[in-house]
Amino acid sequence: MDKELPISPWPEWKIISKIGEGSFGRVYKAQRTEKGRSFYSAIKIITIPASKGELDSVRSESGDEKSVRGYFENLVEECIQEVSTMEYFRGNSHIVSVEDYKVMEYLDEIGWDIFIRMEYLTSFMEYYAGKNLTEKEVMKLGIDLCKSLEYCGQLHIIHRDIKPENIFVSRFGDFKLGDFGIARELEKTMSTLSKKGTYSYMAPEMYRGEKYDSRVDIYALGLVLYKLMNHNRLPFLNLEKQLITYRDKENALTRRMSGETPPAPADAGEAFGAVILKACAYEEKERYQTPQELRQALERIRYEGTTPSKPKTTGERPVPESMPKFLQEGAAKQLARTSQLNTDAIHQARKNSGQVSVQPEKRSTGETAKNTAQNTAKVQSVVQSPQKSAPGKPVSRAVKPKVTSITDLEDSRDQDLREWEEPVTEYDGSVSERKKRKSFSRIIITAVILIVLIGGILVARNVLNSADGGKDTYVDTDDSDALNKGNFGTADSSDKSFAQAMETIREHATTIEDALDSYKREGTEGDRLRFYNGSGEIAKVLVYPDSSADGVYEEYFYWGEQMFYTYVWDGDEKQYFYYQDGLLIRWIDKEGKVHDKESDNDEYVELGDKYWSNSVMELQQ
Repeated sequence: MDKELPISPWPEWKIISKIGEGSFGRVYKAQRTEKGRSFYSAIKIITIPASKGELDSVRSESGDEKSVRGYFENLVEECIQEVSTMEYFRGNSHIVSVEDYKVMEYLDEIGWDIFIRMEYLTSFMEYYAGKNLTEKEVMKLGIDLCKSLEYCGQLHIIHRDIKPENIFVSRFGDFKLGDFGIARELEKTMSTLSKKGTYSYMAPEMYRGEKYDSRVDIYALGLVLYKLMNHNRLPFLNLEKQLITYRDKENALTRRMSGETPPAPADAGEAFGAVILKACAYEEKERYQTPQELRQALERIRYEGTTPSKPKTTGERPVPESMPKFLQEGAAKQLARTSQLNTDAIHQARKNSGQVSVQPEKRSTGETAKNTAQNTAKVQSVVQSPQKSAPGKPVSRAVKPKVTSITDLEDSRDQDLREWEEPVTEYDGSVSERKKRKSFSRIIITAVILIVLIGGILVARNVLNSADGGKDTYVDTDDSDALNKGNFGTADSSDKSFAQAMETIREHATTIEDALDSYKREGTEGDRLRFYNGSGEIAKVLVYPDSSADGVYEEYFYWGEQMFYTYVWDGDEKQYFYYQDGLLIRWIDKEGKVHDKESDNDEYVELGDKYWSNSVMELQQ
């Protein structure tokens, strides 16, 4: 098998297997081993001319061998120019990184092999085979590719060949765009019949040979999304037919290029379907005008969704609507439980005294919640003094007004005291007995107040505990991958700024790791290694245990000369530190426990400052 594989022009890289083959080249998997660790790349080989038949065809149209050579030499130069353009994209997390390329000319015949070494990724066609992507997964693909097109726009580059075959997937599940321009140059040598396949995602203005701009990429991406949400079929292809013929495809292409409006994709929701149809509108002015517009439309649907319905009230305390749903449920249960405890305690006080009648106040559905203390204090109380009637002389006292707050309860208590201090002509008891009754009344009222206050404190504490998540969050740190995606995916979705910060950190770290083999490396293994990107900026520092004050491996990731992510490990013990603008926003400890923004945690603050200072020192050395 090895005899069938080509020889890599890079001595340190060995081609070990064939990944695939297309119209414009063959792709192989290559391996490099260093210090017992293996690294992988993809090597694409483009042969010009692609076949003997192509060479003979050009010879038949040219007068001499020199003209034939000149024709193909020009084609090689254009391809090299396109490959060089791709080097500008190195380091972008949504564009395939080209690490190096070499051109090998044949000695005995007119011909060249162009070797392009790229980051090793999974082709989307392989990733998608046998799968039914969910709507959210397809939205993510659209968002990721929009980000790649936004970067293209900054460099004034139009891809012009977006299709599933040119989409790739990283090991972290990110979608990337590849093959910038190479295929377009090679199309010049293709027959008219062979070119038909390239029209599948082509914008109408390109098809007609008219002037076009970057909106052709938006159109092509819209068609990719359409196909993925339409039983894997392009517009106007019958969804019921099992076998689609060449004529079916030609008819569908003709209808699309004539300006006929496609039906909504069958598997997309109404909102997503509308976005897709706008992206691939026939007229350029009716499409999204920039990749950013399309990305924002997709993000609105994917991240915001529909507004959750308001929680129903059943006479119990309403829970704050801003609280996440799972916290709302926990808080509601806790509120109900604490309220019942308060009521039971009050009834017990009434039973023990035999003099206090306390009933919970009935609340109307939909009543606005007041503060916690007031809610638990809303009771209806009738306090009756102990009475002894003289024979034949009944005692009459006015019923106390309804108690609806602690203030009312205190007012009621004061009124009781005043009444006890007034002379009671109907009762002939002694002064000492009156004092006993007054003291007893004070005890009962004070007990009620204390019960209400304690209940309010319990409710407040438990609601706060529920808002903090109720229990600690843990992630799996057994994964040997420093960029284990689970470590980024546990952010509270209600805090969008935090979630976006974590996504940015993940993207930057992934970009660095994917391109690490292509970075310039300085230092010594066993001490420390520094990796510099194509712009000469430091991207990563690896400190070995012998050089670490703690005797562990320390990996510092930098973006724009500022550390944003630190990975500390030794054997099975791993810790992760995530920074935003120099501040620690997440720490995952050795047990896998997640600590987010714990500025009141001394250990959290100390470790955050420690590794930030270490990263600055490493940057300055």
